[in-house]
Amino acid sequence: MRILSTVTQHYYGQPQALEPMFLEFTEPLWRMGHEVETFDHVKRCAEVGPDECGANFERHVRLGGYDLIFYQTGGRDFMDRNAIANVSKRTPVVAWNSDDDWQWESYSRHIAPCFTRMITTYPHVYEANRLAFPNLMLSQWGCLDTFAQFDRAKDLDFSFVGQVYRSRVSELRHLRRRAGLKVFGLGALRVKYPPFNNKRFRETVARWFPATNRALPFPEVHELWNRSRISYTPLGASTNPSMLQIKGRVFQMGLSGTLMLVQRCADLARYYEPDKEFISYEGPDDCVEKVAFYLKHESLRLRIAQAYADRTRNEHLWDHRFGQIFNDLGLSAPGKPSRGPIEVSFYGHRRPSAGLPSRSR
Repeated sequence: MRILSTVTQHYYGQPQALEPMFLEFTEPLWRMGHEVETFDHVKRCAEVGPDECGANFERHVRLGGYDLIFYQTGGRDFMDRNAIANVSKRTPVVAWNSDDDWQWESYSRHIAPCFTRMITTYPHVYEANRLAFPNLMLSQWGCLDTFAQFDRAKDLDFSFVGQVYRSRVSELRHLRRRAGLKVFGLGALRVKYPPFNNKRFRETVARWFPATNRALPFPEVHELWNRSRISYTPLGASTNPSMLQIKGRVFQMGLSGTLMLVQRCADLARYYEPDKEFISYEGPDDCVEKVAFYLKHESLRLRIAQAYADRTRNEHLWDHRFGQIFNDLGLSAPGKPSRGPIEVSFYGHRRPSAGLPSRSR
């Protein structure tokens, strides 16, 4: 099939950083045998405004001859909604939502009628709304195996890789002090150096020294997971830490050989078996105790990490996600899978490459 992935390239607007969805909604599809092109609606909207972005989108689809369009929603409109509705009359347009736990009522439900189908990753949102919105589908984030190295030497005992929200700073400091947690990613200096919690100070320093506050290159994120014996995995939403989310990292690091030490969440048992494929914690002190225990029991840590990887490989790759989506949509099977990675640029250009370029997240 010819597929257009309408996804943004830049992670939180940082020109040097890649949005994970840009890679996840291109490379796995290409490897499955599909022809994939991209349209960066966020960048285009910033350049020309939502009305012209919508017109560009309609024209691009009309000329592209696509069989299917994936569309990354983001809690706000990046184009005139009529443009999406017009396109969906001719070509299936499937929305992929993020953060429906806090923005379904305020945003997602209002744009759902524009799309042929809309995907949520929250079972409770799906169950509560599937009758009122027959085009609603349930899916979940997945794992891309491109950067996984299960057997990589584990020289980091306990790490967190990700964005440091304000709500995460105190718990990360506690775990750094009590359990030796190493923190990497956008905002990591907020944990080590309190002045970086001041937004004006942080932004001023970042203008002069950009490396002090940057999102990590995509391969570096995975390399840190590959090197980590235990990965700290909080699930609290950035807007409300008491609101737990099944985040992409739960699946993304599944093949790295790390042990997922994750905040206790009943929904996670839908995807992995507690105590056999991951370890959960309740509160920072419980987390500290479990880090100490599993660092002392390497064979047990490794057995759980292996089970985590096996389950991910068998059920939670992006290939599984897309295969189920295609099946639900009644679309034809893909052609012969392509071999090797793909480099995808902004508006509809793709070319196979021998190796992946440096990507950021």
